[in-house]
Amino acid sequence: MSNVKYSFTLNGEEWGKTQLESLEYERNLHILHSMKQHGIDIKDGDKSLTDDDIDYLTANKAWDVSIANRLQYTGEKIIDIYKDSIAKSDQFWKELAFSQDKPMKVSRTEMKVSGVSLQEYMQMMKTLQTDDKVGLAVHPEHFVCSVTWDDGQLVGIEPFGMYGTPTLVEVKVVKDDQLGEQIKADKDPEFPLSMAGETFLTDGKTPVNVPFHQFKPTDDGFEAKMAVYWPENTPDEIVEGHSLHLAMEFYGGLKQTGKLD
Repeated sequence: MSNVKYSFTLNGEEWGKTQLESLEYERNLHILHSMKQHGIDIKDGDKSLTDDDIDYLTANKAWDVSIANRLQYTGEKIIDIYKDSIAKSDQFWKELAFSQDKPMKVSRTEMKVSGVSLQEYMQMMKTLQTDDKVGLAVHPEHFVCSVTWDDGQLVGIEPFGMYGTPTLVEVKVVKDDQLGEQIKADKDPEFPLSMAGETFLTDGKTPVNVPFHQFKPTDDGFEAKMAVYWPENTPDEIVEGHSLHLAMEFYGGLKQTGKLD
C-alpha cells in the first residue's frame, strides 16, 4: 500500500481522489466526443467507436482510448483539425484584452504532498519534454504540440478552465522579477521555488494569462501554490474551472511518479 498522502484545496474546499477521478472520467468522455465531432475516427484498437460506444467506456478504458487517440493527433495535425475552434478562441481572448497592469481574476489551487519529494515530482515534470504520453496522461484535455523547457518555451492546446473551445498558445518562461507588480505581490517568501510564464496566442503579441506556481520542500514531501491570472472580464466559469484543471493536472503528475496505489 502506498504511503503517499496528498490534498488539493480550491477556494477553501478540499478535493480528493474520488472527486478528481470522477472529473477526469467526465472530461475524457468530453474530449473523445469533441474529437469525433471534429471528424476524427475514434478507435479502440482496430474498432471505430460511435458516440454511444464512447459513452459505454469505463473510466480506466476511457483514459486508455483518450490517450491513444490524442497521441495520434498531436502538433500540426490537431491544429489543422481544430483550426475553426482555435480561431473562435483567438477572437475570444483578443476581446478580453489581458494586461498585468489591469485588475485580474485568479484561479488558485493549493497542493500538499507527503511521500514524494519535490525533486522527484519535478523530475517527473521534466519527462514532459521527452515523452508525449506523459503530457497527455496528466490531463484529459491536453493536446501536445511541443515542449522545450530548456529553451524556455512551451506550445500547447487546451480549453482553459474546461470552458469553450481549445486555445493554441505559446508560454514564455519568465523569472519572477519579470512579472507585474500585482502578481509579484503574491510571492510567498516561504516558497523558495517557482515556475512562471507569460502565455500568448501564436501571433506572439496577444497575451492570454500568466501562470505562477510556487513550491517549497517539506520534511516528508512538498507543498505547492498554483495560480493562473486572467483578464478582469474573464467568465467566472473559466476562473473556477481552471482551479479544477490545475488540481487534475497536478494530481495527474503525482500519479505519473508511480508512487500512488
